[in-house]
Amino acid sequence: MVLESIRELNKAVPFRPYQLRLTSGTVHQVPHPDFIAISARGSWVMVSDLNEHPYWISTILIEEVTPLKTPAKNGKEKRRS
Repeated sequence: MVLESIRELNKAVPFRPYQLRLTSGTVHQVPHPDFIAISARGSWVMVSDLNEHPYWISTILIEEVTPLKTPAKNGKEKRRS
């Protein structure tokens, strides 16, 4: 289920950044699909930060996948209806 959510978010047009929250409470942001890779069997993902530091994460440790709020053009957050 979590992998399906990640794949859907990566294919979304337009792309919206999202974050992965792990069971430990650690949060990894995915600002663009190029910052995440999913293994062939889906047993792990690799998330890269903006400094190109890789984080190898077992998918069983991913607790939540959440789209990030995107700021509106006037600087305020967009409201979801």
